Amino acid sequence: MKTVFPVMLFMLLLLLSGQASGSYWFQVIDVSPINLPPYSEANFTIAVKGLGSNGAYVELVFKNMTKGLDVSCPKMIKYVFPAGVTMYNCTLKSGDVNPGNYSFVVDVAAKGSPSGKKTAYVEVLGMNGRAAVPRVAAASSGAASNAMSADNLTSTEAQSEKTDQTASTSQGQGKGTPGPGAILGALCLLLASRRRRN
Repeated sequence: MKTVFPVMLFMLLLLLSGQASGSYWFQVIDVSPINLPPYSEANFTIAVKGLGSNGAYVELVFKNMTKGLDVSCPKMIKYVFPAGVTMYNCTLKSGDVNPGNYSFVVDVAAKGSPSGKKTAYVEVLGMNGRAAVPRVAAASSGAASNAMSADNLTSTEAQSEKTDQTASTSQGQGKGTPGPGAILGALCLLLASRRRRN
């Protein structure tokens, strides 16, 4: 009877340590390309993958939206299984937006999950079905403002990509670190071995 109690206690602590080391981690892995003319709407899909050991309800969060672009989804919150991929169907509406290339960030909000964002790209088409290119006959001030907005867009995209890489690097570094459950399990083994000696 004396040996049964420590073994049962040890098994209970191992079970609790396994639950304590469970993780919530979700990431946006894909956003379908979006092409649309001004004053219209286009459907697109967002894929969210569960990378942790637990599933949860995940809400989409849209950041850095350009004025004149608006996103709506029938279901902003869906359950994402661990190691599963869940698809969100959304619609982008464009208003008074100049033809060109734009971007916004799609992130996840879930219990205990770190950021899992991805940049989505939008091409607003001109009259000929392509993004507008400044004409030679256009005023030099208009061409200069288009060039400045293109430079700003490029620097914004580079900065968001750098942020994405930094976030994925920091998340990748935490993967190899043992959770609190491993430490608790080691302490249980130490206590069980000391009781066995006595």
